[in-house]
Amino acid sequence: MTPTTPKPTATKAGESTDSTTIGFLGGEWMPRNQMAISVDDGGFRQGVTAVERLRTYGHVIFQLKAHLNRWQHSTSQMGIGGLPDLADIDTLLQELLSRNQKSLDSQGELGITLFATPGVAQSKSATFGMHVNGLDLKNIHQKQESGQPLVVTDVQQPSPNCWPRTIKVRSRLHYHLADQLAQQQDPTASGVLIDEDGTITETSISNIAIVKSAKILSPPRDRVLRGITQTYVEQLAQEIQISWGTSRITLADLLDADEILLMGTDGGLWFANEVNENAIGKRVAGPIYQALQQLFQKKLDTVHHS
Repeated sequence: MTPTTPKPTATKAGESTDSTTIGFLGGEWMPRNQMAISVDDGGFRQGVTAVERLRTYGHVIFQLKAHLNRWQHSTSQMGIGGLPDLADIDTLLQELLSRNQKSLDSQGELGITLFATPGVAQSKSATFGMHVNGLDLKNIHQKQESGQPLVVTDVQQPSPNCWPRTIKVRSRLHYHLADQLAQQQDPTASGVLIDEDGTITETSISNIAIVKSAKILSPPRDRVLRGITQTYVEQLAQEIQISWGTSRITLADLLDADEILLMGTDGGLWFANEVNENAIGKRVAGPIYQALQQLFQKKLDTVHHS
């Protein structure tokens, strides 16, 4: 694969990962803080960027096949072609971890980002890259132990007529605005987006499900991102015979929930302790969450110590 941009020299703003980590862009391995795309790239000019966020548990990439399948779905829906096939991306991901073994050992776990854009129009070649990200493991543990506040905003999820909600893209202005509104109330809160009918969809970092009378309910699958972690948690629920259905969820449903589950790549599984400053489940971890979290950790321990 040939480079699609001039060799980058600028540091990417807003990123704080150790500058010694190595990334991949345009067919070349390079320091992460030297990765950059051209101002003429479609990813910069129009925000046309497919993205896939992954992470490790026990130094192994979690649910890799599912992530790569979603990546393929996203890039196909966006019409970004000329990318490495999934087997080659798998190989590159393993090399990415190998090249960043020192950071993986020192930090414990790492996040990983894959991205692709249509590239520069004149080149007719897509831009493809990947890099590692630090994970705030202390904050993740805190949210799993104590929960996180949610604020339901009036920011609407873009219509499926714009792009399918089942794809993962870098066009995230709606998430940014929702989080801004939420964090005016509480700097630790996550903003919940609504649909055109006022029902809830998701946050910038998580899928949402409610627990009521020991049954779990999440929004319709075509109305939210295909959550890899949520799918995994659904499988765990099935194993311990907890019912899981889908339906439109209102703000009233959230406020009346016994528990609220939050699921995302970086944080895994955690819970909401309040919604719009109203306590959920006395702001402590509920029994369904605890059962699922225990099984989640048990599965990870079994896989990574076998």
